[in-house]
Amino acid sequence: MKRIHHLSSLVVLALALLALGLILGCAVRPWQGFPGPSAQQRFWPPSPEPARLGYVMQIRSHEDLFQSDGFWRTLGELVVGKPDSTFVRPFALALHPDGGLLVTDPGRQCVHFYHWTRRLYVKIGPQREGGLPSPVGVAALSDGRILISDSRLGSVETFSETGRYLGAFCAAGTLQRPAGIVVSEARGEVYVADVLAHCVRVFDLHGAALRKLGAHGGAPGQFNYPTNLALDGQGRLVVTDSLNFRIQTLRPDGAFVSSFGELGDSPGKFSKPKGVAVDDEGHIIVIEGLFDAVQFFNPDGRFLLTLGVSGQGPGEFWLPAGLCYDRKERLLFVADSYNKRIQVFRLLAAPPPLESH
Repeated sequence: MKRIHHLSSLVVLALALLALGLILGCAVRPWQGFPGPSAQQRFWPPSPEPARLGYVMQIRSHEDLFQSDGFWRTLGELVVGKPDSTFVRPFALALHPDGGLLVTDPGRQCVHFYHWTRRLYVKIGPQREGGLPSPVGVAALSDGRILISDSRLGSVETFSETGRYLGAFCAAGTLQRPAGIVVSEARGEVYVADVLAHCVRVFDLHGAALRKLGAHGGAPGQFNYPTNLALDGQGRLVVTDSLNFRIQTLRPDGAFVSSFGELGDSPGKFSKPKGVAVDDEGHIIVIEGLFDAVQFFNPDGRFLLTLGVSGQGPGEFWLPAGLCYDRKERLLFVADSYNKRIQVFRLLAAPPPLESH
């Protein structure tokens, strides 16, 4: 009888915990979004020039975006421990179509997925046998699949948004040292910068090789260690041609459109160009890693504005690497690599046009 009574008590306790879990689990606060312009305290360029950029926040872990709450999540953290979502060396960035930020971290040999609409953190990489020794590029497809280029593996690996490993994206041996990766859903194509092959490889959305863009050299349409990729509003490919110290724009078939940039240490020139993005007005945004700056150019490549100096404060960087741009919210995310954080800025619509500066 005592045993039956004990079992009954356990059942009652379990039901009570379940009820409490359902109540508290439903109390998870929804994602409130990033602070608006009224909350921003730092602007660039400095007054009296019209503000073009406003500082929003920094991200060092998932707790800067959302707190782990809800009964079962809290109980899970008590049992298995709190997730460590901090960075060692954030490198490349991409937005997930379901609402979240993907950050490659070669220092931790993983990709951090901060799913802010679901208030969920996922560490991607350990699910693959052997892990991800050097993840340096990331992109997401509209069906939720996450593509991660790993320079040491020489491959692009595929994961679900929950972190489940789905296998290699393309055939073994197709890539030598993949880096930047970007997806054109409109064309049903994936572009991967192959650094050692001095080209951009093009695949369909299921990993079948379609064509190669470019070859080794310094002529228009040729590359010398291409590293980072972006797409402009017309679906054209924007490429960081790193050791030609320039940015090139190509049509999807590889036809040369334009280029700008040269070796130098003054504003508008490059010594170590890295991440590249294009905003909703066609401005091309490029990280200059050696001088801890983010540079803005008009679509024709004319220098407009620089953001950043060396340091650890807002708008200051230490070897920044990658960036991505949210056209809907006009947010710019910058991987401030050796400061172990992501800095977030908002592009502001303020006349006169940016091109006048």
